Amino acid sequence: MKKLLVSLAILFVLCLSSNVKADTLTFTPPGNPDLSDLDHHQVYTWRVNNVNLNGQQITGARITISNIRNWDTNANRLFIHLLDSARNAGVASFVDDPTNSVPVTDIRDDFVDTRYHNRSDWLVAPGTGDTFLTSQSFGTTATNFVYNFNAAQIQALMTYITNGGSFALGFDPDCHFFNDGIRFDIFTAAPASVPEPATMALLGTGLAGLYARKRRKQQKAQRAV
Repeated sequence: MKKLLVSLAILFVLCLSSNVKADTLTFTPPGNPDLSDLDHHQVYTWRVNNVNLNGQQITGARITISNIRNWDTNANRLFIHLLDSARNAGVASFVDDPTNSVPVTDIRDDFVDTRYHNRSDWLVAPGTGDTFLTSQSFGTTATNFVYNFNAAQIQALMTYITNGGSFALGFDPDCHFFNDGIRFDIFTAAPASVPEPATMALLGTGLAGLYARKRRKQQKAQRAV
């Protein structure tokens, strides 16, 4: 009976996990993999079009910036946003420090600060969905920066892609961040399938048989007393 129970449990697990296929979609900025070394006088958007999830759900997302390092030891900050879209396809930039200050003394997130948002050349149209991801400071020693989306950010990414098959990432570097390239990975999997009625009937029959067998043994034991 124990072997039968184990076999039925394995069958149930296999039914739940059938047709579950994991996949990874990888993107890099076209023609500008390091976003011009994230110049501290610029804000950047990177729009990704025609994203096809093939009916799968997003289970995770990750930004990787290879060998990122600040160009000096002054205070610095890199702000990163997930956007529903951006005005320009591919990579685009906007000058947010026309004074060319060195070192940077004005550290603010221009995706949050509205000082440029009413300009026609601003990178994001009014009303565009914007989800803050993270901000980070860096030293002068190169490091691989990896940021994994949390559950709410994964849901926002799924919503943005569903809206029109695209999304964008926004980067506001408030100092100059040398790097060797940026990569964005989306991890997907097919929704867990519901066991077919025939399979559930088979499982139910097996469990009913186990119960009946157990009852017979109990009744037999009671008569022997």
